[in-house]
Amino acid sequence: LRSWRKSASIWLFAHFVGVPVPWHAVRQTDGAELLAYEHQRLLVLGAAGEHVPVVLAFDGFSLTTGDIGPTLDHLLFTMGDGERLPLMCAASADLAAFHTRGHWHGGAQTRNVTWNGEHFARLDFEERLQPGMALPTVQVYDALQLLLSLARYLQPLGPDAVRAVLQAYADGGTGGPALREFIAHLLPRLGWVSKLAAWSPRLDRSRELMRLRTVLEGMTAFVAQAA
Repeated sequence: LRSWRKSASIWLFAHFVGVPVPWHAVRQTDGAELLAYEHQRLLVLGAAGEHVPVVLAFDGFSLTTGDIGPTLDHLLFTMGDGERLPLMCAASADLAAFHTRGHWHGGAQTRNVTWNGEHFARLDFEERLQPGMALPTVQVYDALQLLLSLARYLQPLGPDAVRAVLQAYADGGTGGPALREFIAHLLPRLGWVSKLAAWSPRLDRSRELMRLRTVLEGMTAFVAQAA
């Protein structure tokens, strides 16, 4: 469940980047409803052959699932800078293939993706983004969630690593053109944030701004590839 403040921050960020997430999707106040929604999504995705946790038990009030391996975030944290990029690109390509099969995640951050050495899997499906949002929009939102959650690991590698992760998504499925078009419209907004923060010496030197600027440069290079 989310507080009003947390819900508002998620809603504002999504709308700032141009994703019209419905308020009811982020304002999570009914635990039983969320569990029922996640339970249904797990059953549908599992029946479609996707790698998601197996439902072991569900009684309407609690949901028990099987283990699907360590999270991508944990694995990247334990790796050295020089080892991370292939795994990040593989995760991006896998998300693209997942989208091409007609699915969406809704929580595609690294903490909700796992890797067991053979395949990626996904967890946390309580975000109620459909119905209410067009599938291509939700899929672009997934791709942005993954990229931004990778920013802490991409920043030491530079903009070329960001571009490589985005290109892996474009090469891994059919969603590349939509993502490239969306990013082209997003770049001016993110650039405005970077320029505004430059007025504050403290913000200008912060890790968050360093990561944002690395992502911006990589996004710009990705968009330029299609020009």
